[in-house]
Amino acid sequence: MDFERMLKYCAELEAHNERPWFHENHKQYESARKDYLDLLEVVRFAIAESAPKLADDILYGQAKDWMYRIARDMRYHHNQPPYNPAFRAYISPDRKSWLPIGYFLRIAPGSSCFGTGLWCESTADTNRIRDYIRENFWEFDAILRECPIPLSGEQLKTMPRGYDAADPAAELLRYKYWEVITYIPDSELTTFAEFDQFIRRATTQMEPVRLWLLQAARSKPSQKQIYQTFYRL
Repeated sequence: MDFERMLKYCAELEAHNERPWFHENHKQYESARKDYLDLLEVVRFAIAESAPKLADDILYGQAKDWMYRIARDMRYHHNQPPYNPAFRAYISPDRKSWLPIGYFLRIAPGSSCFGTGLWCESTADTNRIRDYIRENFWEFDAILRECPIPLSGEQLKTMPRGYDAADPAAELLRYKYWEVITYIPDSELTTFAEFDQFIRRATTQMEPVRLWLLQAARSKPSQKQIYQTFYRL
């Protein structure tokens, strides 16, 4: 298990992001990929112990099913290089869905990170989460204040339609998605044993936010919310 090998491969792929180079250096990719899969096994148990409510969902899954492909789908990435020079995974029972909420791990030179969050698939779902945040703002605000990792995510420049800028939750309602992410300098990617401790600390800090967002995601819209959503669409 070697961080240096993963980072070196990603750096070289970024510098030679073309199909001939990728195929000529496929053995290096396989070695780095194995390192990443081994890392996911470390992360699996670190998360399971720090987030016991997620443990049953991830302890028996296969790490390879959490990984994103390194090749880009060129149908959606026109005029971009064919590969994403990073090892990425969404540690959750269903990598393709935004539910249940899991944890995200990216390893790449200068942009490694670990985090969790809620990314909705439709405007209706996003507005349902906004409604839940608005109705339970003080509870969510208290959880965010306790978390040493700040909430992040892209925000709208103006309030979304149907929401009031004077609302106490206005700042949170402008988010398109809600996430807590900690970025990891290359200098801190040393041994898997130290990374295990890092994941345990970060998961413990993020878990109350993940659980609250999961509760929001599983909430059902009220009749009032259904009515309001209908007129927002």
